[in-house]
Amino acid sequence: MSNEPMKVGIVGAGNISATYVATLHMFDFIRVKSIYDLYDSSAQKLAAQFGIEAVALDTMLADPEIGLIINLTTPVSHYAISKKALLAGKHVYSEKPLGVSMAEAEELMSIARAGDLRLGCAPDTFLGGGHQLTRRLLDEGRIGKTISATAMLLLPGHEHWHPNPAFFYGRGGGPMLDVGPYYVTNLIALLGPVREVFGTAKITRIERMVKTDPHRGETIKVLVPTHLTGVMEFHSGATVTIATSFDVIKHKHNQIELYGSEGTMVTPDPNNFTGKVEIFREGTDAWEEVPVDHPYTEGVPGHLGLRGLGAAEMVDSLRSGRQHRVSSELAFHALEVMTAFERSAQSRGVVAIHSSCGRPDPIDRTINEGRFA
Repeated sequence: MSNEPMKVGIVGAGNISATYVATLHMFDFIRVKSIYDLYDSSAQKLAAQFGIEAVALDTMLADPEIGLIINLTTPVSHYAISKKALLAGKHVYSEKPLGVSMAEAEELMSIARAGDLRLGCAPDTFLGGGHQLTRRLLDEGRIGKTISATAMLLLPGHEHWHPNPAFFYGRGGGPMLDVGPYYVTNLIALLGPVREVFGTAKITRIERMVKTDPHRGETIKVLVPTHLTGVMEFHSGATVTIATSFDVIKHKHNQIELYGSEGTMVTPDPNNFTGKVEIFREGTDAWEEVPVDHPYTEGVPGHLGLRGLGAAEMVDSLRSGRQHRVSSELAFHALEVMTAFERSAQSRGVVAIHSSCGRPDPIDRTINEGRFA
């Protein structure tokens, strides 16, 4: 592969796009060349901020210099945009979820395999220093064998803060498919694949009122469950109780707690790249905070962490000829797990998970930021 930086095109100039560009430009082997958005003014604004080009989508996909398309559109558009990019011969990295159905995700993976193309998908937060430390401590047996865990994503709803919250309550939205990927993917990276799921799901309120500009006062029709709870049983034997909600005003739960045969570990928020890691071991009388000594803990100041780190890792894996960690197989397995909760709620039974994936390789904590190992 050429030593020249890979040129990247980004589709979607929404809330997270500036953070992606800032993160990618931390690496000398990637350069964002162009941006497309359905609303040209949004693309022009981002282009001016970073000195890149605002172009039409077909122009971007026809550009022979661009090797990777990053798909930052809304969930219902992920499939169509990613499919078009793959068929144009481009590697693709998509925001989560890979598709809003298993059929969409499966087709994208099939197209990527047929074209010998890489397909990656967020979330990539498990690559961050706090989560890599958690993985290392778990693998070292610091809390013994993991017996169970809790994962709590409890929010009041995106209408309280997002400038355009309606799509979070439509097809492909809801707490499980929107924020749940951070939790489910993190748990798979720590504990391995899931065997089966049992869940409940409900729509608590059929309408929501937007509390932010520019749509303040508008009413959103809720089409997807906003409160899902259940249990995941992992092939490792661990059972995880999970709750994802847009109906909780406030709570005092930690986001993820791991319960082992010799202790308990509290992990960082899986929606962030780092945070506090605490262990309580049997025979002690106090919690121990373990300093984070892994790379990738902070992004460019003024941006939302290191979003886009997974795309950089995928490009680095192409250059070195290894499998990328934020893979479509991982995203597909997480998607099957997440959609199983609603299917379980509808059938009132346990749902077996048919896909699988390996745990992504850990990142060497001694490497310098800007490279992966």
